[in-house]
Amino acid sequence: MDFAANTLSAVFWGLLVLSLLVVVHEGGHFLVARSCSVRVTEFFLGMPSRFRLSRKSKTHGTEFGVTPILFGGYNRICGMESSDDELLADVLAHIYRVGSVHAADICQAFSIDGDRAYAILMALVDWASIRMVEGEDKDDPVFKTIPRDAALLCEYDKEHDHAAILSHADGDTYELPLSASEFLESERHRVYQGISFPKRLAMLIMGPFVNILLALFAVVFALSVVGMDVGSTEPVIGSVHAGSLAEQAGVLPGDIFVRVGEYEISEWYDISDALDVLLPAGEDFDIEVSRGGTNQILHVDMPENEAIELLGVTNTVVKVRLPVGDALATAFQYAGQVAQFALRLINPAHTMETIGQSSSIVGMSVMASEAASAGLFDLLLVMAAISMSLGFMNLLPIPPLDGGKILFEIIQRLIGKPISVKVQNIVSYIGLALLLALFIFVLRNDLIRYVM
Repeated sequence: MDFAANTLSAVFWGLLVLSLLVVVHEGGHFLVARSCSVRVTEFFLGMPSRFRLSRKSKTHGTEFGVTPILFGGYNRICGMESSDDELLADVLAHIYRVGSVHAADICQAFSIDGDRAYAILMALVDWASIRMVEGEDKDDPVFKTIPRDAALLCEYDKEHDHAAILSHADGDTYELPLSASEFLESERHRVYQGISFPKRLAMLIMGPFVNILLALFAVVFALSVVGMDVGSTEPVIGSVHAGSLAEQAGVLPGDIFVRVGEYEISEWYDISDALDVLLPAGEDFDIEVSRGGTNQILHVDMPENEAIELLGVTNTVVKVRLPVGDALATAFQYAGQVAQFALRLINPAHTMETIGQSSSIVGMSVMASEAASAGLFDLLLVMAAISMSLGFMNLLPIPPLDGGKILFEIIQRLIGKPISVKVQNIVSYIGLALLLALFIFVLRNDLIRYVM
């Protein structure tokens, strides 16, 4: 029963904390994308699935929702993949003239093979310039125009005329008031690949950044507002253990120790020092306590032929809150430690040692559950630790992490041309394989540590 309860608690708190952090992370990407007028068609908690609960925003068209595969989340930001086929503009204009097409129609109209036609169509779908709809033959989908207003803005664009868009339907035909190349350029400026280099970097960085920012806030809030419980240095008894020597002698919570044996007591550490001498000696001794304003003498009867190491009392607990400046300094110091830990992961000399100290989703869930049981202070610190780790780990230059995408952007900027999609895919597959191996190794360690 305990195992089942602990498991359910870990699942609940793990999903709650990780879901919050995923929403924050993806929200960072989303907000920058929207501020740069980049189309975002989906924002989901959970991995892609045909089963979903969602609601489409009327203001910017994004579909917000949740899927049952709660192991992450995603934004579908348009134009993340490079698309530079010379026929993009002509194919896009052709579709808006006829309303809807199959891939075979594009093959015939432009005398190209099926693979190229399909790649062009999927690139335009990725831009949210057209929509793909399954037809009677699932292997031959229909590609349709999407509703637009008089300025050719669609539901995903800022400042679109919502009423005008509602008057159109998928597959409507349009008389384009501009050339095919101009129409394509207007579309390109509304996707990731069409915005400036600094804006693309900002979009990629913002996800990890808000995770780190949330962690800093959580640490400061925990230390400055919630406060931490620490043992008081005053010689006041907070609790008495059942069956202990202290209980047998008549010590009560709230008693103030004045003298232990022959040792005068002024602070809690004096009690420990006195007991370190008296308990090993095995001889009876007296305790003088102040109770209700009067002093009383209590006799401690030491058992014969039995080693006693504890009297059985604990000190009172006080709430300590740090000034905001001190709490912020502590938070930044912790951030530096987490950043160093993340960097050790890509240092071959420390990789295995670092992996051995890492936690998977299982370990994070267990930590979140234990912290929740301990109280808000501990939960905030664990959430901060996980959020900080997610932020810095995502900045590592390993595709397909955000840091890997940032690396691609910087390399392309330096060489002055885009890295081929084939090369990017190969490197991303290698990075994904490494991350999967890391996940399996760390998951195995956590299962041994917490379950077996």
